[in-house]
Amino acid sequence: MDAKELMADIAKRIGLEYDGGDTFSFEADGLAVAISDLPDIDAVALTGDIGEPPPEHLEGLYKTLLGANHFFGGTGGATISLDPDTGRIALCRALPLATLDGEKFYAEVERFVNTVETWAKVVVDYRGAATMAPAESDGDASPALTAGGFMQV
Repeated sequence: MDAKELMADIAKRIGLEYDGGDTFSFEADGLAVAISDLPDIDAVALTGDIGEPPPEHLEGLYKTLLGANHFFGGTGGATISLDPDTGRIALCRALPLATLDGEKFYAEVERFVNTVETWAKVVVDYRGAATMAPAESDGDASPALTAGGFMQV
């Protein structure tokens, strides 16, 4: 299947219209997700908006995000980045078209959306820690990843 066929299949499965373009965007549990054709590398990209970093506790958040990126231990094969245009945190994953069919792609999108949801919660927790009064906060007051890449909440 090519990227546009995969996007049309996903749209049909989730009950949305696909206009045949190079990108198909949708919301999953209030989070923005996009699927884009990457014809130059025969791949499809999944991109999810994780959220806006808090004004405080950035060092702890960025350390957690970078740790999750290490060997993809906390990202399900995706990469966490900071969008230079919006200042928001994004999760991105490229999947080679040669490895995908409708079922595999649907499973990958579902897994990706679950990962976006998990990291969006982490960012919300950091935002909450940033608004806590100093007496309520231990300085980091945030979830962390263990050495195995599993999230501690």
